[in-house]
Amino acid sequence: MINNKWIWILAGLMLAVTALNAHAQPAYPSKPIKIVVGFAPGGGTDILARMISAPLSQRLGQPVVVENVPGASGAIASVKVKNAPADGYTLLIGASGAMAVNPAVQSKLPYDPISDYAPITVLGTYPNVFSAKLDLPVHNIRELVERAKAAPGTLNFGGAGALFQLTGELLNQQAGISMTFIPYKGSAPAIAAILGGEIDLLVADIAPSLPLIEAKRIRPIAITSATRSKKLPDVPTVAESGLPGFKVDVFVGLFAPNGTPQTVVDRLHREIAVIVATPEVQEQMDRIGVSPSGISPAETAAMLKDEIAKNTVAARLANMKVE
Repeated sequence: MINNKWIWILAGLMLAVTALNAHAQPAYPSKPIKIVVGFAPGGGTDILARMISAPLSQRLGQPVVVENVPGASGAIASVKVKNAPADGYTLLIGASGAMAVNPAVQSKLPYDPISDYAPITVLGTYPNVFSAKLDLPVHNIRELVERAKAAPGTLNFGGAGALFQLTGELLNQQAGISMTFIPYKGSAPAIAAILGGEIDLLVADIAPSLPLIEAKRIRPIAITSATRSKKLPDVPTVAESGLPGFKVDVFVGLFAPNGTPQTVVDRLHREIAVIVATPEVQEQMDRIGVSPSGISPAETAAMLKDEIAKNTVAARLANMKVE
């Protein structure tokens, strides 16, 4: 029988080992953090990732590096982060396309947006823009629909991934037209395509579209949000252009691999919420037509489930499947 003396000795040893283990694990973060973006540089997700990386680095006291891993509508980057250690050092910029559209249109998606990630927050939201090449004689959705109906199957539209395809397919469905989608790995190559005359219409988020619109290198014909953007006050919404109820907004969220400690998730959320609330970052977001967010991990999870459900219904109505 073990007497009280030995019990106290064993208890003391266990406490000492626990304290040593706790001391051996450095406080988060203790090394550089990588933010993975699933598209080429230049698009809205990439711009927002770089917008927060510098202030996040300053607040955390560690380098925050943005890594672009384009391909498969964001799926390659999503899988990369899914398989990364769940320690808070590899994070995913998960936008609407990869997190809420891909699961609605792909039956064999190599990741599950709900179960494979720990939601952290939403950085911001913004609309898409339908823009025409300058030598295409359409100036609004009505003229586009008339031209498409007069010559079925002759018009095409390009964009970077399933989100932009779904946006165009929704227009096809609601307007009763049949434009063809041309996919690109990022907004930058899609922009190069419309400037080179390879595509008739560009479907892109507002951030990379604005400089080209302001320089009059492409012609905006409609935005996809429910209300007009103050960055493009003269450009009507699709809904007010004769297709009531049409609405597509993009969210850009931050996610960690599933199993990441809640303390790390909460720390990252707190820091991001402070960053997106600063006047400097809000001004930067306003310049590119983004509405800042910073919602909680729980709110992000709920929003993601709602978006997937909505897009699944929309994709089914549009008869859209991506294999």
